[in-house]
Amino acid sequence: MQERPNSLKAAVAAGRPHIGLWCSLASTLTTEIVAGSGAGWLLIDGEHSPNDLRSIMVQLQVLGGFSCEGVVRLPSDDPNLIKQAMDIGARSLMIPNVRTAEQARAIVAAMTYAPGGFRGFSVGHRANAFGRIAGYHANARNERLLAVQIECETGVANAAEIAAVDGVDVLFVGPGDLSTNMGAMGNPGAPHVQQAIAKVREAAAAAGKASGILAPVKADADRYLAGGFTMVAVGSDLGLLARGSDALIASFNH
Repeated sequence: MQERPNSLKAAVAAGRPHIGLWCSLASTLTTEIVAGSGAGWLLIDGEHSPNDLRSIMVQLQVLGGFSCEGVVRLPSDDPNLIKQAMDIGARSLMIPNVRTAEQARAIVAAMTYAPGGFRGFSVGHRANAFGRIAGYHANARNERLLAVQIECETGVANAAEIAAVDGVDVLFVGPGDLSTNMGAMGNPGAPHVQQAIAKVREAAAAAGKASGILAPVKADADRYLAGGFTMVAVGSDLGLLARGSDALIASFNH
């Protein structure tokens, strides 16, 4: 038995745009619904959503029936969380608020088996189809993707060094946190925030790495894609439900 290729990793490595959606509702049903949209990847959010290890796992199981890649955002860079998430089949991880190259190297090590890292070894788990994927442990790095989120001025200042870390695949801007941490809460369009976002993209490109961003406003997403971002999330299950229901009710309230 062979592991399915990571379509997201292949796309961003080749510089091809890959459009994704955020899954914030911690529901297998809504994840299944948005997976049928044709999105290239889905982010299962473990930072700002009521997800736990089991709810993340069942959503990954749902995604097994679709071609999109499941990305799991963990609440922190805790190596124990990384180990558990990878063992249940989360091979594409997003880690929030990465600030230094040293922190990025520690994350890579937590995702990597010895001798290159210290990921705990288990003979059979969901990630290797319970022992059925031949050579999984020796080749686990091949299909693994790491997106580190740049969400503060320190991360922006160190973006070039973070991008240069072997094992980091994507610098992913968190525009909400970045704008908040730069004194422009809720306004990632502020000129100084936009300059910081551009600096992150440029640092990633200089290192031959991909850049990503969350951009639920289409005009913003189009601009970021035109500017060279490739891992772009353009909406969320929560946002689609909230805005869609708002618009429907408003259409009757003249």
